[in-house]
Amino acid sequence: MKKTTNYYFDMDGVLADFHSNYKYRAQALSYDYIANLPAFMENVNLAKALIANGNKVYISSLAANEEAKQGKLDWLKRYLPEIPAYRIIIMVGHANKAEHMKTKQGTLIDDKESNCRQWRKAGHEAIWLESKGQAVTL
Repeated sequence: MKKTTNYYFDMDGVLADFHSNYKYRAQALSYDYIANLPAFMENVNLAKALIANGNKVYISSLAANEEAKQGKLDWLKRYLPEIPAYRIIIMVGHANKAEHMKTKQGTLIDDKESNCRQWRKAGHEAIWLESKGQAVTL
């Protein structure tokens, strides 16, 4: 029997191209900006393939406010409808992602080094993408 693995994907800089057109802080607060971000399709397709192979994929992301959170939820409905709502963790404001895990173990895929450090400090695996939009290799 194949072992199921839990993967926690960050959104901005991993699944969605938040940074290439980002010019003003107001964009990070805007539903329209967030909901219409281009996708990094290589990483979106990886998440889809992991799900198809029996792994559990979660979203672990931060949003600037409730409007941006709703933009992220709608973005996910468009690009990753395979992920059920109970596996989507979007925290408003600042948070330690490891404190919001829904499983005992899991691998975080994130472009922010400090999130990966916190995740590892909590005893889990993390993959740090040094470049925004870098393709994930497992």
